[in-house]
Amino acid sequence: MKAVLLAAGHGTRLAPLTDTVPKVLVEIAGEPLLARQLRYLATQGVTDVALNLHHLAGRVQEHLAAAPPPLRVHLYEEAELLGTAGALLPMRAFLTEPFVLLYGDVVTDMDLAGLRQDLRGVATLSYYVSTEMEGKGVLELDGDQRVVAFVEKPDPPLDAGAINAGVYALHPDVLGLIPPHGDFGYDVWPQLLHTGGLYGHRVDAYVADIGSFEAIAQVEADVRRGAFAW
Repeated sequence: MKAVLLAAGHGTRLAPLTDTVPKVLVEIAGEPLLARQLRYLATQGVTDVALNLHHLAGRVQEHLAAAPPPLRVHLYEEAELLGTAGALLPMRAFLTEPFVLLYGDVVTDMDLAGLRQDLRGVATLSYYVSTEMEGKGVLELDGDQRVVAFVEKPDPPLDAGAINAGVYALHPDVLGLIPPHGDFGYDVWPQLLHTGGLYGHRVDAYVADIGSFEAIAQVEADVRRGAFAW
């Protein structure tokens, strides 16, 4: 199984730490995030992962050279940021089969093989159901698990919503929908909503975005108490 791990961002919400440390190398409970992510991918059956780099790319390359990963890592350095979807365009030769995509700062223990097997249409988005919807991307799905809308502030408010987990199963056909410097939310998902090629896959898994120091502290506490396998 192939995967893409997006790791090119500046991590500005974690400044000044990320002024000198790439976000993907921020330590979680004493271990760099990237080391944990690559080990997780290997345990999920991923054999090859494409990793895009930009901010402090040399530091990431040094880390990989010093700590050989448990799977094959293919590096794609971006001279300028290409966007969450645009990052896939230089990977065309690598992305010849359905694959999973993760944001480098999303921590999860979900079943990636199950997500990939459930790929329908061009893209299937993993989601979890939660009552905590503030600041989250909420999916509206029909009875066939087709995503029909993204809802920012549901009216009337929902008791619980389908929260986008930020982990996707994608068909290589998605490459034909991506403009240079494209983003999934702005450029790709709207097209698939229009054509009906966007689906959801419900997961019962740990999901956290370590975009703040508070989130890192919570994930570290969860790691130490064994709240999830990662």
